[in-house]
Amino acid sequence: MGTKKKLAVTTLGCPEWSFEKILDEVQKMGFSGIEIRGIEDKMLANEIERFFPEKKAATLAALKAHNLEMACFGSSVSFHQIDKFDAMIAEGKKAIDVCQFMGIPKIRVFGDQFPAGEPEKDVLARVAKGASMLAEYGEGKNVMVLLETHGQFNTLERIKGVFDQATSKNLRLLWDVGATDSTYEDNFMEFYGSVKDLIRHTHFKDHIRGTKGDANSSKWTRIGHGQIPLKAIVQQLLADGYDGYFCFEWEKKWVPEMDNPEVAFPEFVRVLSEI
Repeated sequence: MGTKKKLAVTTLGCPEWSFEKILDEVQKMGFSGIEIRGIEDKMLANEIERFFPEKKAATLAALKAHNLEMACFGSSVSFHQIDKFDAMIAEGKKAIDVCQFMGIPKIRVFGDQFPAGEPEKDVLARVAKGASMLAEYGEGKNVMVLLETHGQFNTLERIKGVFDQATSKNLRLLWDVGATDSTYEDNFMEFYGSVKDLIRHTHFKDHIRGTKGDANSSKWTRIGHGQIPLKAIVQQLLADGYDGYFCFEWEKKWVPEMDNPEVAFPEFVRVLSEI
């Protein structure tokens, strides 16, 4: 058995579960954290009833009773679309306010695609500006902003293209190992080695690789049944002193035919615990 690791799971993987069932089940399965990515059909932080002022005390008490913490809030905030920039800033600030209120220490934002016809440098600059604005807003609220490797923002050049322009040290990286595997495959050190000091949270999943460089051509699998070098990645993170969560992102909310959480979640705990 490997070193004790902090395991979390996103609520994206159990969209039909009530908040109470989420807490009951993930505690029994061996998780110590949850990443909030929708609760009871509400995705926006300010619309989640469990985060309303009158529900705060009960929500935090329930988490404490289950020895669970909210590790991160997975927002839908992205900055690749120029016409939605202001709306994304407003949504991000609302989410950060909720995270501060509920004691959630981190929030995920992302770039995604590179719109056709727009120079890549302009998209990178916009993502850097938006993520930095939110990171600066979160500084005084004890909420860290995490840029996720996501979509076409999955190469070292593009991630560094954002961070080289970042204006806040409160902006750090969420490493989704599936996003970068489509480019680097077993040579994950080509990416990780240059950004490891920025990583504060991780998303774990598994897949059968498709066309190299094209994440959309990969086929998602149960954890440990694909080609992502999970063991090597986990061991490298631990060797380098990573003390954050290993978070399982099972995207059943978006892909309903994926296995139920009763099957997928415990398998993740088993696989990670054996590394």
